[in-house]
Amino acid sequence: MNLPRGKQPFYGWWIVLSTIAFHGLSGAAFGFTFGQYLLQIERQFGWSKFAISSAFSISQLAAGVLSPLQGWLLDKFSPKFVTQVGILLFGGGFLLLPLVNNFLLFLVVILIMSIGTNLAGWLTLTTVITRWFERRRALALGLSSTGIGLAGALSPIIAWSLITHGWRPTAFGTGIAVLVIGIPLANLLRGFPEEHGLKPDGSNPRVDDGKQVLSNEDVTESDFLVSEAIRDRSFWFISLGHGIALISVFVMLVHFVPYLVQNHGWSETSAQLMLTIVTITSIVGQVGGGLLGDKYSKTRIAGLCMLGHGIAMLTLAFASSGLVIGAAALLHGLSWGTRGPLMMAMRADFYGRKHFGKIAGYSNIMVMFGPLIGPMFAGAISDYYGNYQLAFITIGILIGGSSVFFFLAKKPLKPS
Repeated sequence: MNLPRGKQPFYGWWIVLSTIAFHGLSGAAFGFTFGQYLLQIERQFGWSKFAISSAFSISQLAAGVLSPLQGWLLDKFSPKFVTQVGILLFGGGFLLLPLVNNFLLFLVVILIMSIGTNLAGWLTLTTVITRWFERRRALALGLSSTGIGLAGALSPIIAWSLITHGWRPTAFGTGIAVLVIGIPLANLLRGFPEEHGLKPDGSNPRVDDGKQVLSNEDVTESDFLVSEAIRDRSFWFISLGHGIALISVFVMLVHFVPYLVQNHGWSETSAQLMLTIVTITSIVGQVGGGLLGDKYSKTRIAGLCMLGHGIAMLTLAFASSGLVIGAAALLHGLSWGTRGPLMMAMRADFYGRKHFGKIAGYSNIMVMFGPLIGPMFAGAISDYYGNYQLAFITIGILIGGSSVFFFLAKKPLKPS
């Protein structure tokens, strides 16, 4: 089926809008409020922070291991189908969460939710966008990522419900909202623009005497096979750099609120608002990173952002005032937002669109070690020492040093 053309906006921008909504939905529902769930579940069951955050981390690892299968599904079937399956698992997991009364059941439910949010989340949404854009790819991915900021803006509503009504009613209501909003929204997602009589970015070939002629605006790219991509060292540099960057991202998502409550005596509401500031700040980086990434070296920008992540974590480790905490949170949000959309954009630039789903899926196996290691490590340190200082120092040094992976990554030549 051909999509509308002519004077109407390029359909790819409608896809971008839908991905903003998906990021906002999943992030507000759970990603940015897991710290609140952690505090309430810890109080009710007496489980340690390490145990609760380990459930989150293990679920992320499982989702990462399944990423090659997800990439194959994206290259084989419609992204609408993959996303709808993910929404059913994600929303269904929320409906099951209020029934949890032991740790094993909690782990199973979190695993279901994690697989669901990954099928309807980052890998799927960025794969669709990379197919629909080439010249404006970084900008499109940056705009899409502003949904993460939207999630941060919406998360205080979930936090208020958690504090006011408790985690069980909030989880059940969230599950209903996810299903009602997510299933219809998935209908906007489409495969390749060529399947609908369109070209990436909305560009059209010039036709002379019935023959198609490439214009100066047409973009060409070499599509790597999966086997070719994984033999390129930059594939490993980007994957390792991305995974290590996510250590700080997921430590902040899971432990920033408990850190402020436990180590600085903040109220849960104030702590959640500070996390919201982080995500809103990331919007500036996402749009700016998208614009800069289409003009300048994506790898160098990403390397500088890694240094920003490292400085932010070290600053939090030694912060003694709300002003310093706020400055570190802003730096983390700006670094996260700027770097985020470049991760998939540089993979698409390096390896092409045709097999992007499978290539990104294999890369995601390494990337998911960040969400696995970060929250578990920070939770264990907090349980043992009673604070997060050593965890933040270690993570800050690791991430700052790992900026070298992006500085070393270079666009490869297509093998003969």
